[in-house]
Amino acid sequence: MVAEQGLLHSFVSVDGVVPRLQRCAGNPCLLQSFDAPPTGAPDAGAAITQCQSWPEVREDEPVVGVRCYSAGGQLIQCCGHGLLAAAHRWQRRLQRSVLNVSMNGSLVASWREGDVTWLRFASMRTVGHSVPVWLEQVFGKAPPQAAATAGNEQGYLVVQWPDGVDLAHLPRPGDILAEYTERALICTSAHPEWGEGVIQLRYFAPQYGVDEDAATGSAMRVLAQYWSPRFHELTAYQCSPSGGLLLSRHAKAHVDVGGRCVIDTAGAHD
Repeated sequence: MVAEQGLLHSFVSVDGVVPRLQRCAGNPCLLQSFDAPPTGAPDAGAAITQCQSWPEVREDEPVVGVRCYSAGGQLIQCCGHGLLAAAHRWQRRLQRSVLNVSMNGSLVASWREGDVTWLRFASMRTVGHSVPVWLEQVFGKAPPQAAATAGNEQGYLVVQWPDGVDLAHLPRPGDILAEYTERALICTSAHPEWGEGVIQLRYFAPQYGVDEDAATGSAMRVLAQYWSPRFHELTAYQCSPSGGLLLSRHAKAHVDVGGRCVIDTAGAHD
């Protein structure tokens, strides 16, 4: 039985973080909190990510289990905005500023710094790749200048445009992307005119039912590694229609991904 349910928005922005940045509404998640692990998936039809969460005890330390499902009802292997929402909510519920969360067998540390919630992931290696020729078919006459892959053939393809290119003007690739790759597509560009380590990104995965994601923590984990030769800390504006503001710090063995969460009281049922 659901003990608590609420609508949270992850990776929202505050005014003045990046000059000229539009206010970011973040990525919504319907978070269900249970007293024990649920036995089934959430009911379909919410049209947004749904996440189940529950407390566990491991070696006398509390751990919060999390399972997230896409709007289409598919189990998500690594849901950054769902993990961030669960960490934010349970830190307050358990009155802890440091808390481990677990998703699909992976343990992720979380903590608070002011109004920012942070998650720590193991580093994910990116490998340089030639720019695929088919990208010109997808995006037209302004192809990217560099590319890299991360993970397996169902992992990620990162494509980088020159500094200052506004990715908001890119067309969505749509279903044609599945004709060329099984990888989710992460588009990125640096914007030094906005500040040190400020980048843009967009995330497309129509092969997996996501034409364009609003704010993608798992993509930020990859970009932290990709940009690490140039930047050790990132402030990333995901220029989706709703917009997201994501933060990262890169270290040799891990990547920290951070963002602000807001509880939507109009959609909460505590």
